Amino acid sequence: MKKRPLQVALHVREPSVIEFTVGDRVQLDRLAPSARGFVAERHGGLLGPGVATLALAQGHYGFRTLTDANLRVVHGGVEAHVVAHSKTNDPDVSPAPPPPAPPAKGDEPAGELPTLTIE
Repeated sequence: MKKRPLQVALHVREPSVIEFTVGDRVQLDRLAPSARGFVAERHGGLLGPGVATLALAQGHYGFRTLTDANLRVVHGGVEAHVVAHSKTNDPDVSPAPPPPAPPAKGDEPAGELPTLTIE
């Protein structure tokens, strides 16, 4: 069965270091406040398959992956949440905490959702 993208939001409460493992290329975005909620801004380059160690400043981040992901907090304070997908895409509705994430575009594709493991 085909996998659907897993959308993950990270809330970094203090400068932190994480070890991040995925099976595909992933773009980590920093979520910056705007007049309409939050806007995703690229944070670094694409992360290739495998293990990456990242230093993150305080703030909100997000990424999408088609493969299972593993997140280990080396040090600091990080919360990770799988973002529930919504069929609506109303730009006037701000996402509610915990950490906001940009809304998914269009209908959610059919298929299995990858998993997120947090150590």
